[in-house]
Amino acid sequence: MRERSDRALLLTAAAILFVLDAWPLLLVDVPPFQDLPNHMATAHVVGHLDLFPLYTFNGFWRSNSLLNTWLVLAGDDHLFGAARAFTAVVIAANALVLPWFVLRVAGRARVVPAMLLAWPLVHSFFLSMGFLNFAIAVPMSFVLVVLLGRQVEAPRLGRGIAIAVLGVATWYAHPFPLAIVSGLGGWHAITRTTWPERRRAALAVAAPLAPIAVLVVVAASNHLIKAPGAPTSSMQVQFSMPWELPIRFWLDVSGAFTRWGVTTIVPAIALPIVAWRERRTPRSLMSWGATKWLAVLYAATPVMWSDWWYLNTRIAPYLWIALVVRVPAALPRRLTAALAVSALAFSLVLGIDYVRLDRDRAEFCAGISAVPEGAALLPLMFAHRRTSEQTASLTHAHAFYVIAKNVVSPMMFAGERSFVLTYTTFPPKELILPAIHNFAVLNDSPERDCDLDDVACVLRWRARWASFWKLAEPRFAYVLTWKMNRHVRKLMPASYRAVFERGDLAIFARAGAVLPLDAPRDRDGSINAAGTRR
Repeated sequence: MRERSDRALLLTAAAILFVLDAWPLLLVDVPPFQDLPNHMATAHVVGHLDLFPLYTFNGFWRSNSLLNTWLVLAGDDHLFGAARAFTAVVIAANALVLPWFVLRVAGRARVVPAMLLAWPLVHSFFLSMGFLNFAIAVPMSFVLVVLLGRQVEAPRLGRGIAIAVLGVATWYAHPFPLAIVSGLGGWHAITRTTWPERRRAALAVAAPLAPIAVLVVVAASNHLIKAPGAPTSSMQVQFSMPWELPIRFWLDVSGAFTRWGVTTIVPAIALPIVAWRERRTPRSLMSWGATKWLAVLYAATPVMWSDWWYLNTRIAPYLWIALVVRVPAALPRRLTAALAVSALAFSLVLGIDYVRLDRDRAEFCAGISAVPEGAALLPLMFAHRRTSEQTASLTHAHAFYVIAKNVVSPMMFAGERSFVLTYTTFPPKELILPAIHNFAVLNDSPERDCDLDDVACVLRWRARWASFWKLAEPRFAYVLTWKMNRHVRKLMPASYRAVFERGDLAIFARAGAVLPLDAPRDRDGSINAAGTRR
């Protein structure tokens, strides 16, 4: 009866969490996540490599490839539906594992109050950003933490094999969570009171994780060691300032798109307060010492390292869940009501924002008909968002042109050896990610850096654009601009003329580049003209 009761509690909690965050998927064709379109375009390119000789396929046996594998298997006819389905699975995995984790680590009595404080982890920052591989690896790693805790208490061969298998699956989704799990296991081992206990705990942790550690090292080396010809501009390190960390910790979990999703701040404020009162309660691998270790790691890890953005952000869900398992068995009535209302309000805002961001995508994609098949298309983004405030939801919207018209875009995920795709021959670094990501934003007007009366400064700004167009003009027959201002428009080469303009979107074609309606075609109907590929 107790097992049935626990199962009913878990399924009820999971169903509520899932419905709160998954219902907006019914409102849109594709979730409005920042990086998701580029992953969809990657899958499209892999499925049509004969149309994209610029790229080399590196195979699926590499970390951070679960989403791409799923999308490729789904195929072009089901690409949008496959993206929605994968998102639903990610939400379901988090909704189910979170209450199960609390049940196993903290006990049945704390499941309900813990979920009132854990719900931001379901539709988290990583989901809104489109980091779907990492978003599904997190609940998988939570299961690993529970299994490792049991393995330390009573080692079993079968459980060790299960940990190794689940570890490989987690690695295939994303390697970073495995580093956190290994750290938690290592901390638990070294904090035992006697040397025999430390040796037993270390062996119980290391034996099933050792093969996975090799995979993690391989994944990291593939990313850190640049391919021949790859740009080196991404080799930089960036940290958060200490005074930014409290706010960043909240935002690094919150999956809100706009300020209207600010209700995630209610559990963010309440969680450390209620958890502090039970800081000395033992919680297996999630001890208070491990919680402090996670906090120090979060503060000391850089935000960016070698093109790995949001590096310390990936520690936030583990620090959050370490606090969640310290939630007391009963919360004050007013706090309970406030937490429930904040979750319902977030769910409502989430649905509204899904629709609003989808409208932004539709406006950005309105010019697809103006671009011919196989065109070399240069996206110049003078703004990466419209409605969204916490994410740059239009950063990779160019990918919908890749999917619809097989265009060649310089903003594909292809700059690192660890990616599924890499460039066959790397273009100039100024024309590919990450350099081109913010070029238009940073050079949108001379007024950004200098007074318009400062002739020398204005001339330097013009020279930057002249150098850029010298590289871009011969390589791109079409240019897509989003929110371009009059200053930059005056500097566009005379060979480009506008072929589509609507709202903030403008598309330009170079002289000699064919337009969709007057493009000469072969007998099979394929376009065959300057500026396009068959």
